[in-house]
Order: sequence, then structure tokens, then C-alpha cells
Amino acid sequence: IAEVVRMLCAGVVHGDLSEFNILLAHVNGLDTPVIIDLPQAVDAAGNNHAQRMLLRDVQNLRDFFRQFAPALLATDFGPEIWSLYQAGLLTNDTPLTGQFAQPTAAVDVGGVLREIDDARAEDAARRLRMAAPV
Repeated sequence: IAEVVRMLCAGVVHGDLSEFNILLAHVNGLDTPVIIDLPQAVDAAGNNHAQRMLLRDVQNLRDFFRQFAPALLATDFGPEIWSLYQAGLLTNDTPLTGQFAQPTAAVDVGGVLREIDDARAEDAARRLRMAAPV
């Protein structure tokens, strides 16, 4: 999980993380995890699927490592990590609890619809600019 956090703090989500993509390296007398197989890694801030990919990565780790530490089944690190990242509060040293309470605030549907309308207007203006003769 610390390596997932480190990658996210660097702006990267692995996207296909599982036990098969983690090696142990013996560094300074300690076994240290090394994440491999990064061709499908994505920019956390620039990819619309980054959150889903991070949640899946963390879920894969939890599902595998729970056989060695059954208490992991009761944790929810993925949403906790992503929430801290979105709020700009995630650092390599941020203490994690493994607990996350989903927000229960009402959704601003009007605000969402305004954002959609703005995106449509921007797209229409872009298409007009592209279609205009030079």
C-alpha cells in the first residue's frame, strides 16, 4: 500500500497491480517491494479512469494478501487513499487507517447538469472553429 501511495503522490496509477507485479528486493538488509510491469500505468490527474484503476489495484492487493493477514478484509484503503489524493492531502507519510466513510451529502444535480452543458458548449465551439475555412 505504501508503494501505491508513493506512485500516486508521483501522479501515477499502475492500472494492473497484483501480486504478480511485485518483487522483493533485498536492500540494506530489508526486503523491499518493487513494483514492475508499468506499461499500462496512467497519469492520475489526466486519466478519467485513474480512480477506478487505483481502486482495482488496491482491491487486488487486499484480495491476495488477506490469505496471510485476514484482518485486511475489513479494510478500505483504496477509497481512503483516493479521497486524500483528491483533497490534496496525500503524502508518502500520510497515516492511513484503512477505513473510509462514504460522503452522504446531497448531490448538486443542477451543478452537474451545468458542467455538462458547459462541456457541450465548449465542444460545439471547438467544432465550429475546426470547420471554419482558414
